[in-house]
Amino acid sequence: MIEAPSTILIVDDYSDNRRLLSTWLRAQGYRVIEAENGNEAVLQANRTSPDLILMDLTMPGLDGIEATRQIRQRRSFAHTPIFAISAYATRDVRADALAAGCSDVFAKPVDFAALLSRIRGALATRSLDRIKARAAGAD
Repeated sequence: MIEAPSTILIVDDYSDNRRLLSTWLRAQGYRVIEAENGNEAVLQANRTSPDLILMDLTMPGLDGIEATRQIRQRRSFAHTPIFAISAYATRDVRADALAAGCSDVFAKPVDFAALLSRIRGALATRSLDRIKARAAGAD
């Protein structure tokens, strides 16, 4: 059985940032969905159930911290990796992002090799967890 490519939701208020990440991730074989603000991120997450979310933290309106909190409120997103990406990745911002439910925090400009490694690792772990859950249900 061939598995469908993993879906990644990219959330950033700057279209150039979304376009750069989208193009790069599509070239890596991922399916990409975009949102331009926190409100749209919550809607898209609920609508599409992405496998992983890349969340900008500083956006007008609903910021990435609050969007992450709202996404995490749904039990179905309890184990979905959410990686914060911020130009202001200070110690306090990192702590706030992790407390809100982000799995990791990356500073802008993004180290693409490190991000790709972390994405692949998180998605592999998620896939193994699903296989284990299916096997446990078959017992």
